[in-house]
Amino acid sequence: MVPASIPPVVPSCSPFRVLLRRVLLSIVAILLLLYLADFAWYELRLQFPKFGPATGSVHRTRLFAIREKNNKVEYELDTVRPEEDLPCSHSLFPLGGNRPCWYVTRHANDPIVM
Repeated sequence: MVPASIPPVVPSCSPFRVLLRRVLLSIVAILLLLYLADFAWYELRLQFPKFGPATGSVHRTRLFAIREKNNKVEYELDTVRPEEDLPCSHSLFPLGGNRPCWYVTRHANDPIVM
């Protein structure tokens, strides 16, 4: 009897595809670990305030951007409530129903589009 020949094994994925998949999975794993660490630090500061404040606020002046004809925009201060404090969380990601303070601070002076 002659032994049956085994066909050669052909890889189903190219090496580039395998490398790309590993890199993407590594990035997702790193982001997940970063989020979990940020969440744990936020919750720890909520439970034990001696580690620092978990939440804060950013003061801003409310400015309306009112669109007019011919693609013009008129800016007007809010006369009813000219100033407000926006709540924020001292974290990298949005936590506790609030945006991060670094994001709120950066966008505090953006006009409110009407």
